[in-house]
Amino acid sequence: MGGFLLRKAGAALIVVFISSVVVFAGVRALPGDPAIALGGENRDPAVVQAIRHTYGLDQPLPVQYVKWVGRALRGDLGLDARQLPVAHTIVTRIPITLELAFLSVLIGSLIGLLAGVIAAVRRGKISDHAATTSALVGLSLPHFWLGLMMIILFAVDLHWLPASGYVSFREHPLANLEHMLMPAVVLGTGLSAVLMRQTRSAMLTSLSADYVRTARAKGLAERSVVGKHALRNSLITVTTVIGLQLGALISGAVITEQIFVIPGFGRLTLEAINQRDYTLLQGVVLVAATGYVVVNLLVDVVYSLLNPRIRVSGATQ
Repeated sequence: MGGFLLRKAGAALIVVFISSVVVFAGVRALPGDPAIALGGENRDPAVVQAIRHTYGLDQPLPVQYVKWVGRALRGDLGLDARQLPVAHTIVTRIPITLELAFLSVLIGSLIGLLAGVIAAVRRGKISDHAATTSALVGLSLPHFWLGLMMIILFAVDLHWLPASGYVSFREHPLANLEHMLMPAVVLGTGLSAVLMRQTRSAMLTSLSADYVRTARAKGLAERSVVGKHALRNSLITVTTVIGLQLGALISGAVITEQIFVIPGFGRLTLEAINQRDYTLLQGVVLVAATGYVVVNLLVDVVYSLLNPRIRVSGATQ
């Protein structure tokens, strides 16, 4: 197990390194002068030159990259256009998106797994067709449209939930859940549709396997056959989808956070782009890429726990 984890961690570090190079080069390739953008309305050449010197923009690119990575390893991502630490800004914003992402995964998993299992067990029946059709509808609905429709229905017409904003869980737990419920459902809808289709496909494969037929021949109850045998093996495929979707939710909840005015990590990314804050944009993209790699590393660990043959086969290669 230790060797398996070391190999996966080493591969993850290589991916993070390559991601840092891509992020650094990508931000430098953006049109415009970062020094002028950081200077705002002050376009005085002396001020622009001072900004270049302060941020190290007058140095060769390899030197800039090495210094940036060295500071990033110490938790220093530089100062944004408002002269605030980028790392502190990200730390205050990312827990909000993490909460939204985990609530979305929870809602999507509960709906998607249940619907997928029912559709597979009742293949070809009305419940199977209903679940499949619902999944197609869920995949087809744009997040921005669904979010606006939910605001109109539950906030404007019924007055059940607040239309937008954010309240900290520490400040008021109930108000926090009320504000986060609609955006979590919006993101969880698309996830549940993906999980339903993947769960149904994996369950159909498992239910037709020899070990399931053997379990039924031994007289095991159908609930035990489905839950302990078929579903457990199907979870390996489903875990991949959940891990990938969780990474996507953390880095890509921009539209939903914008619609519901949630001051999360996705909205911070949009603010960095709109304000052309190169230092902040560089930091948020690096953190997003690193988070995605970490999530995939955790998925590999869960793999090995669900199916020990994966780490054993990996050790023999």
